[in-house]
Amino acid sequence: MFKKMPRTNRIVNETSLASKAYQLLLDQLLTKKLVPGMVLKRREIAQQLDMSVAPVLEAIIQLQSDGFLESIPRQGTLVRAVHLQDFRGNLLLREAIECEAARIYGGKLVSEALNLPELAARADASESKPIESLWRAECDFHTALVSLTQCDLLVETFGKVMQRKLFSSLHLFLGGEAFGGGDHRTLLRELQTSNPDRAEALIRMHLRMRKEALFETIG
Repeated sequence: MFKKMPRTNRIVNETSLASKAYQLLLDQLLTKKLVPGMVLKRREIAQQLDMSVAPVLEAIIQLQSDGFLESIPRQGTLVRAVHLQDFRGNLLLREAIECEAARIYGGKLVSEALNLPELAARADASESKPIESLWRAECDFHTALVSLTQCDLLVETFGKVMQRKLFSSLHLFLGGEAFGGGDHRTLLRELQTSNPDRAEALIRMHLRMRKEALFETIG
């Protein structure tokens, strides 16, 4: 007789599948395979991913919560339209998170983080590369900085803000200007200051560098 799968195992399996569906859909959103206005059909997605509808629905609900999708009566689930206000909100959220983080990690924590010099060099080297490469290098460096706070919720929130920022910039055709900042290696050296006000000011200046036109456009 066929044995019933224990309920705990079923929950773990469904959670794992939902995470897989979420990541695959997110990757499609961030590579413009799913674009604003496109309707998502749960059953078709479930068939393509070779899983039931339940984990796909869970992934879609999470993506709605993250601001990528929206549910419209009589239309279904759509990829959300992107507006300049969305991009502005993500710019301000990123700045708020990073400035507060800098007040915590500035000084000894930065000087002792052995992975940061390589990440800073990679971010500087990616300036002339496609926006996805630029975003990845920029995101890796700044995520490593935020991670020095040892606050998981802050790091998770920062990651979601950066994903929404990439999504917005891709569809608003803002290009690399939306991500490129100043010299990351110089910033890294200066962030070894033990003055929290100075650390915050350094990050704010770095994040706003070469983005004056964007702030004027969306202000």
